[in-house]
Amino acid sequence: MEKPQKGKYEFGPITEKDVVVSIKQPGNADTEVLIVEEQEIRLSFQKKGVVPDPRILIPAFQEMECYDDDIFICAYPKCGTHWVWEMCQMIIKGKAEYHSKAKESCMVEFHLPEEYKDEPRPRIFNTHYTPVCLPKQAVEKKSKFILLHRNPKDIITSLYHHMIKTKFNIDSETTWNQFLQYILHNDREVSSNWFFYNKKWAEFTASNDLDVLVMNYEDLKIDTVSCLSKLADFIGYPRDEKMLQEISEKCTVNKMRDAEKERDSGTVVVNSEQVSLLYRKGVVGDWKNQFTVAENEQFDAHLKENMNGDHLNFKYEI
Repeated sequence: MEKPQKGKYEFGPITEKDVVVSIKQPGNADTEVLIVEEQEIRLSFQKKGVVPDPRILIPAFQEMECYDDDIFICAYPKCGTHWVWEMCQMIIKGKAEYHSKAKESCMVEFHLPEEYKDEPRPRIFNTHYTPVCLPKQAVEKKSKFILLHRNPKDIITSLYHHMIKTKFNIDSETTWNQFLQYILHNDREVSSNWFFYNKKWAEFTASNDLDVLVMNYEDLKIDTVSCLSKLADFIGYPRDEKMLQEISEKCTVNKMRDAEKERDSGTVVVNSEQVSLLYRKGVVGDWKNQFTVAENEQFDAHLKENMNGDHLNFKYEI
């Protein structure tokens, strides 16, 4: 499955049952968004037909048939989903070779469930959805969940540069501080709100008997081979250290960036200057090059207030 091309999906008319609100994006005028099951979608983007209508997709995904060997990689954007998806593919294949398709081929926001009918098992999905959108059978049949975390300062730094490059939701004139203030003052109960996203996942994992592996981006950077070993054991494909070392070497940011440029996947991964839209630095602590002292103090205070003492043990440098 390739990422859908422009115009593949039809977007139905807005009805009185739909929740449409106007929000102010950082550096932009007001933007209308459609909210479906805690997911916030810009109408101007949705109407292009690049991805399925969420009013059709999300209910269908919630009812999708699942298997006990299905794997769901779940994370807020910029936490390493491309990285871990590729690792899983190599572990299962038993070879340190890049998958012929991009991870967007199994990103649930991009495809209707029937498009996975020919996907070989074990299927490796990835998503930025909050748990309310997950298939019921994924919990009932004990599918495997991999939850990725990363320190929020590096997430926001990476997300800002990603959005500037792609011009997605913000324009190239948006300043870093404008973006940071937007993140900190986003109190909407939607998945784009990092604080809300983490709260919903914490509640979900605490209230359900899940087969789940929690992985931290920083730990993957510190000891990739050790994390790969845990990942391989969790998904049921243990590999020897030699194989894990080969996978680790293939999954460096620089090598994966080069591989994406060559992959014939139907996914736009570079801009007109051949700059990667998916990979930037892939380091821990780059936030120090972005945050001022005052901004860092503001963020720390906001984090402490909104996370109620939870999830405060992030690694901000290694």
